[in-house]
Amino acid sequence: MDFEDDLAGMLVESVGELDPPVAAMVAAGSRAGRQRRRIRRGLQITGAAAMVAALVTVGAVVTQRGGPAQSVPAAGASASSSASSGASPSASPSASPSVSATDSSGVSAPPSAAPATADLTWQAMLKILHDQLPPGGQLAELDTYAVKFRGNANTRYVQLQYNDGAGASTVMLSVTNAPVPTGIRAPKTDCVDWKGGTDEGRDRKPGYEKPSCLATVRPDGTRVFEYITGTDGFGLYDEAVDVDRPDGTQVSITAANATLDQVAAGPGITVTRDKPPVGLPGWEAIALSPQWQMKVPQSVVDAGAAFAKTVGRLPCPSDVKAADCVID
Repeated sequence: MDFEDDLAGMLVESVGELDPPVAAMVAAGSRAGRQRRRIRRGLQITGAAAMVAALVTVGAVVTQRGGPAQSVPAAGASASSSASSGASPSASPSASPSVSATDSSGVSAPPSAAPATADLTWQAMLKILHDQLPPGGQLAELDTYAVKFRGNANTRYVQLQYNDGAGASTVMLSVTNAPVPTGIRAPKTDCVDWKGGTDEGRDRKPGYEKPSCLATVRPDGTRVFEYITGTDGFGLYDEAVDVDRPDGTQVSITAANATLDQVAAGPGITVTRDKPPVGLPGWEAIALSPQWQMKVPQSVVDAGAAFAKTVGRLPCPSDVKAADCVID
């Protein structure tokens, strides 16, 4: 499966780039691999060298995209759109000044004219994500261990739970402009030889979406790759979106019908709902937002720092050092 290749690449790059001792990094990578292997994603890494462990997957039909589309459904299934409603970005009194209303396509309009002089932070990512999600939901259970080891100078990553009132879902989000290094599989941009649609060990419930894959190219050259995975042995599946922009920025969002908890042992997977929240049209609109940049206005960073204090965190895993969870 694609994941094993990505995990091998993750271990090689982690040893080469991160500061902790090599032995500790390999152990951490192996531990993360065990957890993610249970997720069983037909993973498509959006971009990037340091992002190879982001473990993102993508799925099905979306609305209002331009350009020609390629669709290769999984065996025995046809491409289908999510029954969930799309995201409705809201402008609450606490929203960052850079967050603006959406246009008629559902994609957020560009941020304000403030100069983009600050580096994107994981805190700012939380705020940008929050302001584009449907109102009434809650972000919680930030996985600091995952944030610590999935981000670097070229990649920003957050992993946390989103609950829209129908059950919590683990959401993985990455933004990167890192080139794909030699030996690491490049981001997938079509559905040829896609292998993410196989169910493993458990029948799909009637409310589950069918596995599907769709790749499109928008008029501006932006590539959008989406799919819905098959289930793993616990009944978990994902819907997600990879966006590859002409400027080299890549955005990936994955949402599960389950939560992934950092634990020392055990599956760490709890299926919480039939479908992931928001739906593919909503995740596509969020992933296509021009607010995802490696450089953002300082006001966005400041708003993110304040908002991040309101988001609860998962406890640090018992089998790692406390320093492995320090991200502030």
